[in-house]
This record gives sequence, structure tokens and C-alpha cells, in this order.
Amino acid sequence: MIYWIILEKNVSLIMKETANIIWMSFLFSMASFFCIGQTNSIDSLKKKMWAEAEPGNKLQLLIDLCEHHQSINKDSLYQYARLAKKLELKNNTQNEKGAVMLILINTYLRLGNIDSATALVEEGLSNNTLKDPATRSMYFKLAALKVDCLGDASNYKDALSELYKIIYEAEQFRDSLVLSKNMSTIGVINYNLDHIAEAFNWYFKGISYINSNDSRFYSSAIVLYINLAETYRWVQQTDSASYYINKAIPLSQQTGNLFFLANSLRVKANIYKEKKEYPLAEKTMLECIEIREKTEGKLTMSNEQLAIAGIYLRSGNTDKAIKVLSGALLLNNVKGNEADPMRISYYQTLAKCYQLKGDSKNYQQTLEKIITSKDAFYQANSAHAIAELQTKYEVQKKESTIIKQQFDLTRQYYLFYGLLLLLLFITTVAWLLFKEDKKRQQLKMRQIQEEEKRLSIKAVTEAEEAERKRIAADLHDSLGAYAASIASNIDHLHISETNKGNRIALQQLRSNSQSIISQLSNTIWALKKEVFSLTAISDRIKIVIQRLQNNYPEVTFDVCENIETDYLLSPTHAFDLFQIMQESINNALRHSEGSHINILIEAGQQWKIIIEDNGKGINSQRLKAEGGNGLTNMRNRAQHAGWGILWQQNTPCGTSVIISSTTN
Repeated sequence: MIYWIILEKNVSLIMKETANIIWMSFLFSMASFFCIGQTNSIDSLKKKMWAEAEPGNKLQLLIDLCEHHQSINKDSLYQYARLAKKLELKNNTQNEKGAVMLILINTYLRLGNIDSATALVEEGLSNNTLKDPATRSMYFKLAALKVDCLGDASNYKDALSELYKIIYEAEQFRDSLVLSKNMSTIGVINYNLDHIAEAFNWYFKGISYINSNDSRFYSSAIVLYINLAETYRWVQQTDSASYYINKAIPLSQQTGNLFFLANSLRVKANIYKEKKEYPLAEKTMLECIEIREKTEGKLTMSNEQLAIAGIYLRSGNTDKAIKVLSGALLLNNVKGNEADPMRISYYQTLAKCYQLKGDSKNYQQTLEKIITSKDAFYQANSAHAIAELQTKYEVQKKESTIIKQQFDLTRQYYLFYGLLLLLLFITTVAWLLFKEDKKRQQLKMRQIQEEEKRLSIKAVTEAEEAERKRIAADLHDSLGAYAASIASNIDHLHISETNKGNRIALQQLRSNSQSIISQLSNTIWALKKEVFSLTAISDRIKIVIQRLQNNYPEVTFDVCENIETDYLLSPTHAFDLFQIMQESINNALRHSEGSHINILIEAGQQWKIIIEDNGKGINSQRLKAEGGNGLTNMRNRAQHAGWGILWQQNTPCGTSVIISSTTN
């Protein structure tokens, strides 16, 4: 058991350590006297606990105190956990063993010691089963803590698997408290994965199980209100966000939970930010940080820091935002954290700061870090794996429903034949009920067949996805290696300065080999993922522009994004769009003789991309003649994807290429 390493080295030390309890009690009493209290409830319990001399009573008061673990400073919580474990060992009591285990697990999670927390959870689950009514409540608490361990490690795939299992089990016992809490957690994970509609669906499912008259549901209700407010704020429905956060704040104050209150204030500050009420936003966020530092100490990388940086960014105080973000990233620069969604959010906000400042060097470096972190994140939490888990949950639920329906049908048959012996009238009514039930069963069977058909189509799609990834790997391992080898060998060839023809041919060969490598890289990039967002394509174009800038120092580039809806494209369509944009940029560089190229990406009800230059303009005769291979390829790609593409002359000079969605 891992917790022994931290809290106790050997059971034989118990008697020796017992004498230290009195000394620890004295130190804690002195600390409580000089330190500002957390809440009235916590202060009252602390006074009672330190005043109690009988070890059994002291342990029970400690357990009651640690029920408020979210509002207790994490360093103090660690000391309480140590004392609780010593008292439990000294009293050798079985009744409080489970409660002390929960204290230890919550303490490890607060301290970031996920491995120790996970080990204790697994030990607890092996001793507390779902089937035993006496241990069922403890089982569900430990199962939820297991999800917390996986979530803290950003392992959303396994976390969702455990959550679907918990919900399936809780539904069998109609445990509304467990269902409301864990449905909220599923919603949060979907929100973090940008599955907004699915997140809302789970939040409202959770609310449907809330009993507002039962204080046991207060915590679940607060979490659901906070999550709904944050998600509504994210989709810019600030009125709905305000409605739910104004329900969460007074309930958080009523329960005295500092963790919930801090999160409520953080969301409230972000709502003020969306309304451009920046002084109120900053004031509210600073109140939130003050509460959080009561429980967590000095904050390094946190949602609160990210939010205050966002407020500074929106209010025009860019340097202050950069200082907050870069300082936190520097303190948390640990290898292996690339897939942390919090780190991705920090990089995205920091990139916006550098872009607004015009700091292209730091902006490019931050973009590359975003791409690296996103790739690591999606590799660990692929949409394909999550979809499999959701399907598995639905299949389990459907099987349970069918079994219940079969049981109900059998019961109706017995009732029908029994009543047949009594009255002809009742027999007629029962026969009509049977016919109606049969129709419902036939309808459900058709629905099941349609679902099986959908799953078959999905299986084919997944097989195609696997083949696409295999092709990408083959391209990388074979053609990519050969192309790189050709480029390397060309660099080792030496042609006499007098042999001008061979030197020109060698330069052309070098250029062609580099083009092959670049094209292969772009193709593999498109094949590796299942879907691409417009922002991901925009990020890729920015990297291309940064590379082109070195070869065309006289040309300036601007990329403007106005993306309200981040559309998702298939790999084929994403590759076609990327190729059209890249060809448009290359044409402007080679033929326009202009000094500036502007790329505008807009996405609202539909998306549109404009690449324009200030050069000499395009030859209308060339367009009428269908252009060269490049223009023909661009037209063909757009036509294949169902998009519109248009070349037009700018006033007073230059050319615009407009690609627009006609089917999305």
C-alpha cells in the first residue's frame, strides 16, 4: 500500500508515534490561533477536534473536518490525513477505516500524487463491492475517485470508460445522487474535447436527477450550474450563462465550499469579460484567486491564471497577460506534459498576445508548440476511441432494456391467460393491449435493425480510416526516406563552375527533391488525422508562410481569422483546401510581382477564404483559356469538394482568389 510510504513506515512505530500526537495537537492549536480561518464550519470543527482528548472521538471529528477537504488548505489537509491515519491505527477501528481511506485519497489528489491515490482506490475497490448493499455507497465513491485520478492525468479515454460503467451500474439501482454527479463529469470531459452539444446533453441529464429539497444534492447541483454557465459562456450565450452562475454562487456560499465558490467567481469574471465589463471582470477574478490561494497556496498554472490573462488581453493590457502566461509556463516546463489541455490553452492565449504585439518570432515558436501539444493530446484521447466507448455504453443500455421488455412481455402473457378464465370483457381488453404491445415491439425491432445498419456503416468507415493511416505510415517510411536520401545525396554533388548547364540542372534537381519532401509532408499531415478544423488548416498555412518568408524577404504576409464556427473537414477536403491555398500563395509570389499578400479566413453560417495580393493582376485571357495546370488543378479540387472558387481583379491593382463553401 503506497500510502504507508508517506504516512507511516512500519506498524511497529505506532506506539512510538503516539506520544507525538499530543505535540502535533499543540502545534496545530498554535497554528489555528495565529492563522486566518477558512470557513466558520471548518474553524468550529478544528476547535472541537483539538479540544477532544479521547482518541476515538477525535478521529470522528477529524473525519467530519475532512469532509470539507475542498475548502481546506492542501498542506493542512496533509497534516490532518497523517493524524487521522495514526489515530485509526492506534484505535484499530474497522468502521472508520473506509472514511480515513477517502481522506488519504483526496489528500493525494490535492497534492498531485496521482499514483498513490490510484493505488489506494484500487485497494478500496477490491474490498468494497457493488453487490453488497453495505459497501455499495463506498464502491460508488471510490469509483468516482478513480475517474478523478484518470482525469487529473488527462487520460480522458479511460476516464470515460469508467464513467459509462458507473452510470450503467447506478441506473440498475436508481441512484440519482451518483447519476447526477457522474453525468456532470462526462459533460466536463466532452467540453474539454470540444464536443459542446454532447456536453450540454449530459449536463441536462444530470440536472433531471437533482432533488433541490435534499441537501445531499447541493454539491452536484452547484457543479452542474457552474459547468452550464461556463459552457454557455463559451458559446457566447451570456444571458443563459449569467442565469446559471447566479444560481451557483449563493448555493456555494450557503454550503461554505471555497472550491465551488472560487470556480463560480472565475466563471462570473469571464462572463463580465465577454460583456466587456473589464473592471468588474478583474475585480471578480482577483477575488477568485484570493479564495483559491487560501486552499492551494500560491497558484502557478491554473484556470484562474488563464482567465486573468484573458481579461488583460481583451482589455488591451497585452504585456501584463504575457507576463502571467509565460511565467506559469516556465515554472511548469516538465517533460511529458505536452498533452495537458491546460498547457494547450496557455499556448493559444499566449500566441494571440504575440500576434497582437506583432512579435512574429515568438508567435511562430508558440504556434509550433500548439501543434505539438495538440497532436500529443489527440493521440492520447482520440475521437475514435471515445466513440467506441459511447457505442459500448449504448449497447449495454439497450441490452438491459430488451431484457426488461422481455420480462414485461412474459408477465403480460401470464396476466392475459389468467384473466381469460374470469371475464370475457377483461379478455377482450387484454387482447387489445397485447396487440398494441406487439406493434411497439415491432417498431423497436425495426429501430434495432436500423441501429445495426448504422453500426455496420461505421465499421466500414473505421476500416477505411485504418487503411488511410497505414498508407500515411508507408509514405513516411518508404517514399519519405527515399526523397530525403535524394536531397541529401544532391547536396554532396560538386559541379565545376565552368559547367553552367549541369549546375543549373543540379539546382533544379535540388529544388524538385525539396518540393517532393514538402508535398509528402503535407500529404502525410492530411492523412494522419480523422478530421481537421479550419483553425488547424490556418495554423498549417501560417507555418508554410513562415518558411516562404525566408525566400521572399521583400514580400509581407498577413493572416486574418474571423472564425465564429470552427468547421470540421475530412482529411481529403482538408488536403484539397490546403493545396488550393498553397497554390494561390505560390502563384502570387511567382507571378504577381506584388509586395504584400493577405489571407482572410471567415467562418459563420458558411466559411470563405480570400487570398489577395497587390501585384499586377491576373491575365483575363489566361483565365478564359482555363489557365495552366495550377489553375486547372485548383478548379478541379474545388469542384470535387463542392466549393466555389473565383479569381477577380482588385482595384486599383492585384488579384483575389476566393474559395467559398456551398455545401457546409
